[in-house]
Amino acid sequence: MLLMFLTSFCLVGQTDVDLSNIQGVEIFLFETECRNQNSYHKKYTTTSEQVAFMKKYKKIDSIPAGECLSYLDFDNCKTEPSPFLNKGDIERFNWESSTIYLTESGKEKTNAVNAPINGLAFVIKLNGINVYGGWLWNIESSQGCDRVYVRPNGSLLALKFGNCGLDPRKDKKRILKAIKNKE
Repeated sequence: MLLMFLTSFCLVGQTDVDLSNIQGVEIFLFETECRNQNSYHKKYTTTSEQVAFMKKYKKIDSIPAGECLSYLDFDNCKTEPSPFLNKGDIERFNWESSTIYLTESGKEKTNAVNAPINGLAFVIKLNGINVYGGWLWNIESSQGCDRVYVRPNGSLLALKFGNCGLDPRKDKKRILKAIKNKE
């Protein structure tokens, strides 16, 4: 009897969320360029300094995110008051594949953006919560991005990750917190 009660309690308490079809996502641009002034690229300018820094961390994904060149500090970077891509521009967000599906208006807006060679900073928001930030990367740029970035291409925004620090796209707690904020 106790086992039946515990089993039913656990099943009732579970909330399965379809992370492949998230609605209500918006993308905001930042008011300023929002470059990380604390990145290791700025702190360590000589080759020997950078080599010593890399040896300290052994693997590039173990570097603290706040020291990555393309890290976005939400506390010190203000977003534009209105979204660049609003709920009507985004059909859905697939958290599992890190893909944003755009409507025709969203496709037109991203195609019209002339991102600088070193990117245009953005943040993905859901229910007013910053999910994670990234960079709209110029399709013609040969530079790499060490954090989340996307090269706009048609009706999909396939968000990629460079290689510095932990990948925020994998932080499931963030998206679940944002989803719960609506309830």
